[in-house]
Amino acid sequence: MTRDVNGQNRASDRFHAKHRDQLQAVVVILRDDIVKEYECQLADLSQGGCAVRAKLGEDSNVTIAVLRIQAPTLGIELEVAGRLCWNQQTSVGSNTFGFRFRRPIAPNLIDQMVDGGLITRREEERMQVGMPVQVRRAHGKPDVDDVVLEDCSASGMRITLLGHVDPSERLLISTPSGVSGTVTVIWLRRTEDDRCECGCVFQNLRSARAINDELNQILV
Repeated sequence: MTRDVNGQNRASDRFHAKHRDQLQAVVVILRDDIVKEYECQLADLSQGGCAVRAKLGEDSNVTIAVLRIQAPTLGIELEVAGRLCWNQQTSVGSNTFGFRFRRPIAPNLIDQMVDGGLITRREEERMQVGMPVQVRRAHGKPDVDDVVLEDCSASGMRITLLGHVDPSERLLISTPSGVSGTVTVIWLRRTEDDRCECGCVFQNLRSARAINDELNQILV
């Protein structure tokens, strides 16, 4: 069963934004009694949360926020409170943030967006890998064994291993040739053969490019 960084079950499917120009989003943050609004791009959406790409600058460390989503062609105006629970660099000066809603949104809104062609199940191209890699944890944490990079995309990877890692933990992933990248664990689950399966996101562009460039050379 898949679990997120807070140890809660994923309750709904995740859909990926297709026509971002028709799906407008704004992150609203209250800081020092000042309301700040940041235009952002919706990357994906589920009933329980979403991922948004934004330039929050000095407010990148804020956790509590409100997200406004508008789909004018469908007459949808949605405002949800929640928590920014993780972030990763996706371009210079811009990060992708994971936004967990305080209360799930209505499933019919998801259906409207799917029917309107604004969101889709299709995600970033994912390379199937199946390559052994090494994982380095923070000092003092026990080693993990038999780590396999199962698949990888421009934003993250899925690994399986013998042992246990922690939700939101940072890991240094190294390929057999020594190319390394840093990732953050987003979700965990136990597999039928009692391995630990981990969904991870890259911490920065350098890590994403290093690992993906290496895999493209090996697999092509």
